[in-house]
Amino acid sequence: MKGRILGFNEADGTGAITADDGSRHRFTRTDWRGDKSPVAGLQVDFETMDGAARDIYPLRGSAVSGLQNIDLSAIAASPGAGRIGSLLTQSLATPLALVVLAACFMSALSIPMLSVSLFGLGDLPGLGAAAVAPGARGSSLATIQPLLVLRFAAPIAALWVIWAAWAAKDLRVPMLVAGGSGILAVVLVFALKQAAISMAGPYAGAAVSAMISIGIGTWLLLLASAGLIAAGLGIVRNPLAKTEAPSA
Repeated sequence: MKGRILGFNEADGTGAITADDGSRHRFTRTDWRGDKSPVAGLQVDFETMDGAARDIYPLRGSAVSGLQNIDLSAIAASPGAGRIGSLLTQSLATPLALVVLAACFMSALSIPMLSVSLFGLGDLPGLGAAAVAPGARGSSLATIQPLLVLRFAAPIAALWVIWAAWAAKDLRVPMLVAGGSGILAVVLVFALKQAAISMAGPYAGAAVSAMISIGIGTWLLLLASAGLIAAGLGIVRNPLAKTEAPSA
């Protein structure tokens, strides 16, 4: 017979089980066959004798079933949970800033056998050597390399947006700055690809262009940054935001 434990008293070693058919059965610690102590909500298989449970075994995969009895209503009703919910629904600032942060860790630029995030653009193989190489073809990379530090403005500005939203500050300027920083980071990614193509020369440029691809992180960063700018200008708003009913 299968059921679940209603409760267990560690002091006297007794407990109760409710079977799937609705019947209840008492049991003692001596009838428990599990490695750990029985807990309320645990799914079990057992035999019955004279209304008492015997040979009680916990069902595999049910070790976390005791969590079903935890009351989460107090957590959901807490001020902190309400604030987090408000940050995600009242404005697009926090959701888009979180997307910007996530995009920074995704693939920004890919070459054969290697894909780097926005943070790893400066570590692309050969970039440092190409940047200092003599000749006109390396000059474009030499120009781009010091500018790559500006890519860190995107995640920093996104964190500023999240902080401003949590602190109930005005979000317009942080959103516009974060959006602009994200667009700048995207421009740097494309500029880095173009510099690598220029360095290859007119004959190998097409092959290099085919080898280097813009990653999903760059496109996601572009969309989220454009969304931040549009939201900061009041062009778009969060569709989940609650609107106040017009007064009579």
